[in-house]
Amino acid sequence: MAEGKFTDDDIVKYNLEVLPRVQDIEPVYSIVARARSRSIKAGDNIDIEIYLTGLGVPDANKVVLLWSSPNIIDASSPGYSTYCIKDVEKKIKGKDVIFPLAGKGVLTRDELASPGIELLLTKGYFLPTPDMERRGMAGIMAERNFEGYPPILISLKTLRKAQSGASSIDVTFTYRHGNTIKQASNRVEFHVTSWWDRNQGWVLTVGAIAAVAAFVLLVRAAIVS
Repeated sequence: MAEGKFTDDDIVKYNLEVLPRVQDIEPVYSIVARARSRSIKAGDNIDIEIYLTGLGVPDANKVVLLWSSPNIIDASSPGYSTYCIKDVEKKIKGKDVIFPLAGKGVLTRDELASPGIELLLTKGYFLPTPDMERRGMAGIMAERNFEGYPPILISLKTLRKAQSGASSIDVTFTYRHGNTIKQASNRVEFHVTSWWDRNQGWVLTVGAIAAVAAFVLLVRAAIVS
């Protein structure tokens, strides 16, 4: 959704006809977070896509990620966050306007250095999509992916000796409207595979072949005797 795809008249129309659909509304949101892969090997990255769904523009916000075990994420290896949405504010024909942009052309990647992660989202995430012909309740930018990119992508490196088994990362979205503060949360569950998880297929296959071979030798020995 590059700026060049819309004329100045489109942007003015967006501010007059589309933007009012989310203004003066008390924000209400749910957060959807999911791992790109539910099963990973120790030492690999866990990639988490984050979406928001709802309506309204908060006065302030934050997204916090916390994980259940200190023996999973490698705090010494910085992860990163990638954002694919932003907003542009400017003047057109003497009027202050705002417009959302999204996609590969506006990607921003930030390094994450802390064990617990806090993100601050720009206003663009809560703006309505510029669907000029859409009627009824508006869709918002954070509900969609753009050119294959989710609104937010978090990538964290797991420890090379991460404990195998089930683990989780809690993602909480806190936002304020006036004096009202609300929260929405979601849990990302994933599994760190063990040596057995990764190799049981060929181990069982080799075991089955060995068992058949042993049985054949036993039968031959019985026939010879």
